[in-house]
Amino acid sequence: MSDHALRHAVNIKADAAKVHEALTTLQGLKGWTMAEVSGGAGVGSQWTLKYADGPKFVWEVASQGADAIVWKCVDGPGDAAGTSVSFHLGQTPHGRVHLTFAHSGWPHQKGNFEKCNALWGMMLHHLRAFAEHGRTAPAYS
Repeated sequence: MSDHALRHAVNIKADAAKVHEALTTLQGLKGWTMAEVSGGAGVGSQWTLKYADGPKFVWEVASQGADAIVWKCVDGPGDAAGTSVSFHLGQTPHGRVHLTFAHSGWPHQKGNFEKCNALWGMMLHHLRAFAEHGRTAPAYS
């Protein structure tokens, strides 16, 4: 499999622990992903994200540290299965969390690659709003 990757970065005016919690807990993920979320936290566990009238993804938590989280897609549409996402938390000189994101392992840069690029960009802005202001994404049930 080739290593085409989607890459994004966003600065978040929130405590790093709040951003980390949004990426590693069920309540956190429900707050910004715009999906129905189920599963458990911790390395080796799985998250299921089901989008209303849309796809379902199953992500396995591959690693989870204070400044880096990695998920591997074990089930999803198109070429998503087998890809990985990584979130890296740094800090700007002004005290914001600098979150870098990569979704790697894509075999090409067409179809779902392009769709996921737009989706992840939007979702990271939802993550920022959730961490900064406590806004939550709509609940799907």
